[in-house]
Amino acid sequence: MTVSVRAMEVYVAVLDAGNFSEVARRESISPSSVSRIVMQLEEAVGVQLLYRNTRAIVPTEAGRVYGQTFRRMLDELALTAQQIRERESEPSGLVRINAPVVFGQKHIAPWLPGLMQRYPRLEIELLQTDDYIDPLTDAADLLFRIGPLADSLLHCRVVDRPAYFLAAGAGYLAQHGVPQTPADLAQHNCLVYKGQMGVQRSYCTPPGGRAEVCSLRSVLQSNNAETLVSAALGNAGIVMMPDWLISGLLRQKQLVRVLPEYQVASTLEEQVIAMLYPHARFLPLNVRTVIDFFAARFGSPPYWKYN
Repeated sequence: MTVSVRAMEVYVAVLDAGNFSEVARRESISPSSVSRIVMQLEEAVGVQLLYRNTRAIVPTEAGRVYGQTFRRMLDELALTAQQIRERESEPSGLVRINAPVVFGQKHIAPWLPGLMQRYPRLEIELLQTDDYIDPLTDAADLLFRIGPLADSLLHCRVVDRPAYFLAAGAGYLAQHGVPQTPADLAQHNCLVYKGQMGVQRSYCTPPGGRAEVCSLRSVLQSNNAETLVSAALGNAGIVMMPDWLISGLLRQKQLVRVLPEYQVASTLEEQVIAMLYPHARFLPLNVRTVIDFFAARFGSPPYWKYN
């Protein structure tokens, strides 16, 4: 059985249009030519593909199944053709990125010079905001999000599942003592994040135990995480922050972990750092290039992990 790509394309177009005349008009050929191509296709596969009458053209069951197969084959051919073209092309054009403010400052902005140097024809627009961005109404080709992994109309590439730590400056702990249990936190100065959803909650899980809410005595609240970290560095109190933000400070011993035997979190739902981008059969080369670039730079596990 020999079936040409042209015959598959015409047949799929007939299924979509429901008549020969519309396909003939689009392809700049006669309706009789369309009919002849379909008849030759039926002869090649050995079954009737269409019911024909004066009002409509309807696929037979075999015609429906062949139509699905032809669509898949045409998609694969188109994808292969795109991949071959892109091997000989250079990523170019505008890529609009959206990211949380602090994560963008620490883990996106530092890599942008290298990205632009490697791909000089790319144009990058980076919007940093902690506001919720609706990808259906706000223009963005690539979104970095931190939080629970929810159902989305976007494709998701998970970068990391962040860990949270309680930490404080050595000077604060020397003056106020080191908490031994989560209950002790109620007697300490705590530096607490407060965002659009209100004051961030804290959960502590002992080894082999169950998560419990930690009561924090807040002496400073802010919607900017770096402000709170700066206060902790100044020995103002205890802060709870993710590894991507404070792992470097812990390694350099500028901050000291508090209650290291406990797992801490801001929610009972598993959180992720993810790159989100539109579902597309053929993701544009420039967007895919940026995604792959950051995935490679972050590494697996990401370079900010703290053990």
